Amino acid sequence: MSFRLRPGEQLYGTGARALPLDRRGRRLELYNQARYAYQNGTENLNLTLPVVVSSRGYAVFIDNHTAGYLDLGATNKSVLEYGGEGLRNLGYFLVTGDSYATILDRYTALTGRQPLPPRWALGLIQSRFGYRSQAETEAVAQRMRREGFPLDALVLDLYWFGTTKDQGNLDWNYPKFPKPAAMMRNLDSVGVKTILISEPYVMRASRNDSVVRTQGLVGTDSVGRPFTVASFWAGPASLLDMFKPSARQWLWSYYKKRKTEGVGGWWSDLGEPENHPVEMHHVTGPTRQVHNAYGQAWASILAEKYAQEYPQERLFNLARSGWAGMQRNSVFPWSGDINRSWSGFQAQIPIMLGVSMGGVGYMHSDAGGFCVGPIDPELYTRWLQMASLCPIMRPHGEGVPPEPYYYPEPYKSIVRNAARQRYELLPYLYTLAWQNAQTGAPLARPMNYEAAPGLDNEQLGNVNDQYLLGPNLLVAPVVQPGQRRRNVLLPVGNWIDFHSHETLAGGKIAGRSAPLERVPLLVKAGAFLPLAPYVNTTARYHTDTLRVRFYADYGVPESSFTLYEDDGKSAQAMDGGQFQLLSFAGTTAANQTEIQVSASGQGYAKMPPSRVIELLIPRVAAAPTAVLVAGQPAPPIPGATILPNKLCMCVFAFKISRLPLLFRAFA
Repeated sequence: MSFRLRPGEQLYGTGARALPLDRRGRRLELYNQARYAYQNGTENLNLTLPVVVSSRGYAVFIDNHTAGYLDLGATNKSVLEYGGEGLRNLGYFLVTGDSYATILDRYTALTGRQPLPPRWALGLIQSRFGYRSQAETEAVAQRMRREGFPLDALVLDLYWFGTTKDQGNLDWNYPKFPKPAAMMRNLDSVGVKTILISEPYVMRASRNDSVVRTQGLVGTDSVGRPFTVASFWAGPASLLDMFKPSARQWLWSYYKKRKTEGVGGWWSDLGEPENHPVEMHHVTGPTRQVHNAYGQAWASILAEKYAQEYPQERLFNLARSGWAGMQRNSVFPWSGDINRSWSGFQAQIPIMLGVSMGGVGYMHSDAGGFCVGPIDPELYTRWLQMASLCPIMRPHGEGVPPEPYYYPEPYKSIVRNAARQRYELLPYLYTLAWQNAQTGAPLARPMNYEAAPGLDNEQLGNVNDQYLLGPNLLVAPVVQPGQRRRNVLLPVGNWIDFHSHETLAGGKIAGRSAPLERVPLLVKAGAFLPLAPYVNTTARYHTDTLRVRFYADYGVPESSFTLYEDDGKSAQAMDGGQFQLLSFAGTTAANQTEIQVSASGQGYAKMPPSRVIELLIPRVAAAPTAVLVAGQPAPPIPGATILPNKLCMCVFAFKISRLPLLFRAFA
């Protein structure tokens, strides 16, 4: 199957690849593969997607998971070609739209949308390879609190069930974790969820080896005998057949036991599968025919069983592999075993955005780098700064400490401040999650996501070191060692520095200071940016106080933003109407700024009976002559100050029953 390409046409998507965002001119495999210690330039990784999005306003989705390839103008620069092994028929969809947002809206309507995550998933998730005992796990949580870091979850790697030779046991290593249910209950009481790893392999040394082979739950050879993966890195193993109903039910029986004990989330590792001999057969076909669908089948076990048995709970599944439509199974993918190096770090933005443009909104990385490289406090700090402004923030690694409290000053305090800023941004981040669940809009977006077609779009169309976080924030990470200043390519319109409130004209490149303490973070002119007071866990998150920045700008006479809030955990909140929408609308003229605040939705359990809104308006050169709230003069605010070109803060308290309200400030 082939399509004609036009000169200048740019091609996006195709999954996780450590390549420039525009994939035109390349021939790419469609075959999920683990690449240990990969760096920038690696073409094929754990998560490939048969989705190509064009700058001409269309996407092609190949509805077949067989091993294949995408030739994006490599062989013939004017032709996009797809090929697959053993095809007897082929289905594909052509999705059109006048914007990338429209294309992804229609594509995710077809392949499924990601349900809302539990709110804790947007907090700091701490991981390592690995915590070896209950005592160590509890000590990490205590020290994170003691050192002033926020924390919402701890990830237990394979040591929770024993050693690498015990994969497939799926039960606790009780000598090291003597009271796991009590441990998880105590962690949960202080706002820390527990996430458990599992793998699709059952070691021949596992206590479950005989069960899975005699019951026919694993991949087989060509005549139906259980297949032994002799070359698996941890030793000889069997591979569960995730397509077989009996294997799916057997695996769920263990997941359900752990869920009953208090597990908060899941980590599905090695799901490409990492070692998948071509001689193996599954109930649905041989390896190369079904390989790309394996991770999807595995993820669907948790998604289907949660829907059946825990319909009120939101699922969190941290997975390394998948396929088109994986988002509907509540998968939160990460980019695999990345080399701990600046090259590895530089690969993460195009990987994240390549997956985002394939309809999967939560791609992230092992922040700090996973393996091989030495300890590098500057690299760790810069990586964590970026992670704090990504869909998921999860430090992880082996060989060097991934926990931020191990690093000396000033690195430790810088990372702490970045993590705390993330928690202040939770109202905005959670609203982005709602937008993703509603329309498929990714949380992290390419620089040309909202640009009109044309030259400006082409200029922004292959930017690999900065990105948009939702509609209102531009993130420019520092990805070079020793760098303390960097250029930022700005889309058209004005942009305001988040920290200094300096105004920058868009449509050009701007040089920005990038001290070790922070990375350039810019806000779109006219934007509303909702924030909340810092808390050290989302279990204590509340929105009875909101700090809403309104970046009023004469160049944007009208603007709006809708904030989504619910209880952060109920799976039926959106469908059941158990939420509240707070809508902010701003109008800016030469001598007057108006802000309308209104509410809609049925509300939710434990919703604040009233809210305080701290309205912050940057770049006010002089005090307003009058401020009216609902037509009446606003009372003076003790301690409020107005600094030229800095930050004017007006504070208003109101009850929900009084909405809508109109604020007016006069020059």
